[in-house]
Amino acid sequence: AWCAVHNQVLDISKFARRHPGGDLILLAAGSDATVLFETYHPRGVPASLVNKLKIGELRKSEQFESYYSWNSAFYPTLKKRVVEKLESNKLSRRGGDGSILVKGLFFMFAFWYCLYQMCVSSFNDSLKWSVAMGFFASFIGTCIQHDGNHGAFSNYRWLNKAAGWTLDMIGASGFTWEIQHMLGHHPYTNVLDCEERELQEKSIDRPLFEKDQECDPDVFSSFPLLRMHPAQEPSWYQQYQHMYAPFLFALMTVAKVLQQDFELVFSKRLYHIDATCRYGSKWNVARFWFMKVLTMAYMIGLPVY
Repeated sequence: AWCAVHNQVLDISKFARRHPGGDLILLAAGSDATVLFETYHPRGVPASLVNKLKIGELRKSEQFESYYSWNSAFYPTLKKRVVEKLESNKLSRRGGDGSILVKGLFFMFAFWYCLYQMCVSSFNDSLKWSVAMGFFASFIGTCIQHDGNHGAFSNYRWLNKAAGWTLDMIGASGFTWEIQHMLGHHPYTNVLDCEERELQEKSIDRPLFEKDQECDPDVFSSFPLLRMHPAQEPSWYQQYQHMYAPFLFALMTVAKVLQQDFELVFSKRLYHIDATCRYGSKWNVARFWFMKVLTMAYMIGLPVY
């Protein structure tokens, strides 16, 4: 696996096993990873390590013209101040003070207890327990797996992987989430590729390698029901989106579990993002199908039975 950082080509195949963030580095495989390199390393990366991984440089015609400018002093200053703030408060960048582990164990226990009660209670009571289970599942999805898949739940790579896997435990795919959230939303928050949007309106779908990767899928995937960028064409009903958005986001989760995850494992792409960095692995695809069958069994089949 290789990636490009500041026009330098790096071989990350072997280093992935020693990478402090675990195999998160493989999300950068086959792409220009400069934005990931800069945003995920607030303390920076030693030049000696970069030189050790370097196997070449991109030709002028291959260099990626980014939306961001890395020549400004703003971002390095911002990262420095964030690190100083964490150090002054004696907080770790991963795992915090340990309270996150206690919170994670509590939500896990509550989720499984509610699921157990769904299976053994009467029909009316099981409906109440299902609501409670959904409540705790939402915290697992927004907290535990979020921090785990970001590599921030713990200082231990295996514990981050386990925490990230809890998204599969509640029915969705952690791999799909990584693709959309970590390769799309986080690096390019609220960034919209207007040229690509215009092509989509004309039903023109360019090859994946021609698409601009610098675009936030959370912005355009909900359009036209939700307008989240000034460049998007407004509609009269969007003035009420603050009222119906929560219901749409609830349905979005269902759609992700029952539709989007399956589309990704077959197409190996999410909108403009190449998903082969995760779904190109037979082991990852096997994990995907195993967890889908297992979660459908204990979250739907078992309670119904």
